[in-house]
Amino acid sequence: MKTKIYQIIVLFILSQVFITCRNEPKQIPDSTKTEKQDTLQAQQVDEFNLLVDYLEQNGNYINSPYCPAMIDAKKVKENLGKEDFLVIDVRKPVHFEEGHIKGAKNVKYYDILNYFKNEINPDNYEKIVMVCYSGQSASYLTSLLNMLGYDNVYAMKFGMSSWNKENAKNYWLKNISDKYIEQLETDEHPKNKAGEYPKLFTGEKDAKKILEKQAENILMDPFKSKLVSADEVFNNKEKYYVINYWPKDHYLQGHIPGAVQYTPKKSLSKDTFLNTLPTDKPIVLYCFTGQHASMVAAYLNLLGYDARVLKYGANSFMHSKLVKNKWHPFTSKKIYNFKLEKALQEAY
Repeated sequence: MKTKIYQIIVLFILSQVFITCRNEPKQIPDSTKTEKQDTLQAQQVDEFNLLVDYLEQNGNYINSPYCPAMIDAKKVKENLGKEDFLVIDVRKPVHFEEGHIKGAKNVKYYDILNYFKNEINPDNYEKIVMVCYSGQSASYLTSLLNMLGYDNVYAMKFGMSSWNKENAKNYWLKNISDKYIEQLETDEHPKNKAGEYPKLFTGEKDAKKILEKQAENILMDPFKSKLVSADEVFNNKEKYYVINYWPKDHYLQGHIPGAVQYTPKKSLSKDTFLNTLPTDKPIVLYCFTGQHASMVAAYLNLLGYDARVLKYGANSFMHSKLVKNKWHPFTSKKIYNFKLEKALQEAY
């Protein structure tokens, strides 16, 4: 009898322990709590303002006299062979092998940051020159690298089209046009009202790390995805916020219908008109050649905008007007027809 009573008491005690354990709230491991806290804190960081303030306080490249950092093909030729002068060609390996600048290194577009960090010491060079087909993707990368602190990087004007006539024939000479010169307008269009800035979510809290992460992110998209043709813009103007990146007096002499004028080097900072850019539609920038606009597009994409560039700039739709006014037209005078190196080189 005593044994049965003892068993009943033990069972009762065990049932109470089970109920207590079942109702007791689960304890979240400290590591999980920390991860959730870090995520919450990251969401509260205003990454956009951290980044733009950092860029404006460290050279303010896009709005500085130093932009666009470009170098003429003739100057490149004069400096070849110098130990402190490096040429980086970001064209496809097959085109590089067909002919390139003597001593140039072939680096894949999306590998450029890794190349600067791990394959060379950029400080060893007085000038590092980026080279592409037309000058536009090289300008995009040049801008990005300058904002990352590599202020000895330049883009070669007009790319390999300026170096050799065969390249020019396939790129620049093939794309200059007056196709839409009769559709230009002279009406002035107001900028958007001030609005919200883009939101960035890199998860970083330090401005420099945010910059590096954003640079890595935008290089995941090939540069050709940032290019828009004149046909696309003229036929779908309502789809884009079109920016004319010229001095105002040039703008008033004829521009893409609906385009809004922004003054180069002065209009895209926090204390001017950066907050007039839309965050809900693509922005298309155009300048005379597409090279300066490519540098600005790199800046805007870093900040989280959807920025595109007009291929070959205004040369692609109003070339003769640029020639007449001497507004940076591409002509045969820009082609030096220097010798091409054809020896094979292993691409990085």
